Order: sequence, then C-alpha cells, then structure tokens
Amino acid sequence: MGLVVLAFLLLTSAALAQPSKDPIKIGVLNELTGPLAVNGSEVNEGIKLYWQDEMANQVAGRPVRLIVEDSEGKPDVGLTKARKLVERDGAHLILGPVSSAVAAAFRDYLHERKVPTIITQATANQLTAERASPFVFRSAMSSYQQEAAGGWYVSAKLGYKRIAVVALDYVAGHEQADGFVKTFMEGGGQSVEKVLMPLGAIDVAPYITRIHSKASELDAVVGILWGPSAPQWMKAWDEYGLKGKLPLLGLGELVNETYLRQVGDAAIGIVSWLSYSPALDTPENKRFVQVFKKKYGKDPVYNNHLGYLAAKAGGEALRAVNGNVEDQPRYLEALRKVRFEAPGGAFRFDDKQNAVIPTYIRRVEPVGGKLQNSVIDAVLDVDQFWKPPKR
Repeated sequence: MGLVVLAFLLLTSAALAQPSKDPIKIGVLNELTGPLAVNGSEVNEGIKLYWQDEMANQVAGRPVRLIVEDSEGKPDVGLTKARKLVERDGAHLILGPVSSAVAAAFRDYLHERKVPTIITQATANQLTAERASPFVFRSAMSSYQQEAAGGWYVSAKLGYKRIAVVALDYVAGHEQADGFVKTFMEGGGQSVEKVLMPLGAIDVAPYITRIHSKASELDAVVGILWGPSAPQWMKAWDEYGLKGKLPLLGLGELVNETYLRQVGDAAIGIVSWLSYSPALDTPENKRFVQVFKKKYGKDPVYNNHLGYLAAKAGGEALRAVNGNVEDQPRYLEALRKVRFEAPGGAFRFDDKQNAVIPTYIRRVEPVGGKLQNSVIDAVLDVDQFWKPPKR
C-alpha cells in the first residue's frame, strides 16, 4: 500500500511540474480612449509586435492569448477591467497601464490576488518604491528616473541656469517636474519658473503668454508634456515667435515622432532626453525598426518600444520556466532575473523590480527627408534612484 501511495505522489508531482498546454492568457490594460489614447495604442503595437511576430503567439509549445481592454485613463474603469481580466478571463499576467492614476487604483487588487503585473508606462514613483509589491514590475522609468539625467544634463552639460518648466497638472506631471528640478539644481541650476497646464489641454496660449512675458529672464524652457498638449505646444512656440529666440528643450515624449509628423519644421533643434530613439545606431535597434516598419508601415516611437519591453520581459521569463506560468514562485524569480539587449540598450530590473535602462540625449534634425531624434549623448544605467555625478 505504501509503495502505491508513493508512486501516486511521484506521478502527481511530475504532472504538476509539467506546464499545461492550455493558453497562457496575458491581459493588456492600457488607455485606448481619452487624453492618453495615443500612448496606449502605441504601447499595444509594441506588445503585439513581440507576441504576434517574434513569438508567433506561443512560448515553449503553449499558445499565448492577448486579451486587450481599455482603462479609458479612469481609475474606476481600470480597476473594473483588471478584475474582469483576472476573475472572468483568468489572466496569468497583466501588462499596463499608461496612467499612473489607473496603476495606483488597481495596484492593491493585483497585489492581493498575487497576479504578476508589468507596468508598461505609468511612472508614479511610489509604485516601485514605497508601494512596491513582489508581484508588480515596471519595464519603464519612474517619474524621477525619467527626468533625473535630463535635469542634470541641462544645467551641468548644456549650461542653462535659469529656466521655466511647463508640466501637466496631475500626479505624473508633478513628479516629473519635481525630479527634473531636483537634479537641475544639483547640476548647477540657479532658478526655475514652474508653469502647470491641465492634462489634455489643447489651448496652450495662456501658458505660452506667461513664458513670453518672462523670456528675457530665462535661458531656456523645458516642456514636460505628452498627449495632445505636446504638438500644440511646439506649434504655438513657433507661432508666438519664440523659436530661435529662446531654446525649447523637453522630455522626449514632447517630440514623439508621431507628433513630429504633425508639427514639421517647428520642432527642428529641440533637445530632449528619453530611454529610446528609433535613430539609435545599433544592430538590435535596426532590426527592431525593420520588423516594426514591415508590420505597421511606419517607424517605431518611444511608446512602441515601451510595449515591446514589457512584452519581452514577460516573454523571456516565460521561456526561462518553459512556459509554466502556473509555477508562480519560479516565474516571478525568472522575471526578477531577466536581462536582455533591447532596441534601446541593456535592460534589467533593479531590486525593487523597476527598469534600469539608458537615458539618451537627442536633437530633432531633418535626415533623409524626415525629422528624427538624433542621439547626441547618453547616460547609461539610469535607475530610479539615480544621482548626478559629484561636481
């Protein structure tokens, strides 16, 4: 009898160790409507490129199914959709969101349900700091991290000492502006004028007017803007006669290549900082640009790269456990150990499960009949606690 029981236990253990052949379900929860719809749609393109084209919708012999939902950029909707993905659809992994408010809304639920989650873009610092969870990863930069190297570079390397910062008036905008100002001052900056505008603002005239009235007191203006406000700001900068008189710099999302196609020559010369540019001259990026263009008929942009990073991080960990996502401790450990050469450079997670990736300094230039963000410098291995070099 004892031998029969032992044999049964051994067979059961062996069966449990083998991955299921049922589909691995990945919930994709980004913003497809509202002010962040461009970001969310572009992130999803990067996710689909990895899973549909590079992985043929499978890993280790198991089919992979993407279940796409729209958070609408609303915390309550995001939480409802997260519950639907987990409880009704049985998602093994969640990728998203773009909005920090949405991420904050569903963080506790996904933590309590122990659902592995890779944040695709939401930058709120606390998500991988004070509110870090063993189940939550971020394959993008935190708010501070996204601006840290840029703030330091503007004062220490470009030599601008008196600036105005124009940012969006919500949690991510505030955090990013604060991160920029901190390292700008540490790098030798002297004064900062802060201007806040609503998320999704189209009428930027009142804010441009404020800058115009103080132009003689400034060395440069920094736009920490994304969404529909970004192209409007660049157009107005030209229309109000500030282009060529006062340097406009910005977080790289200001000059997303999608917006460059709308704005045209008004963007030429803008210096920005970001963790990716499609103009990067590396073998991995050239491959990425080629396959992306083949699938979508256009060059990739930063948000596409973010989606690709999240998908590949999750996919590399699935490969490491032979597709056995049900063995959650092993899968989470594999995620923590993920390292690969991304189109934007070396990628890994830090101890708090946040991305460590380069920051590139870029300049908008006309090349080959189109505008691109040419890389002019780089700060490598930027993590969410990055500190400027000592002066």
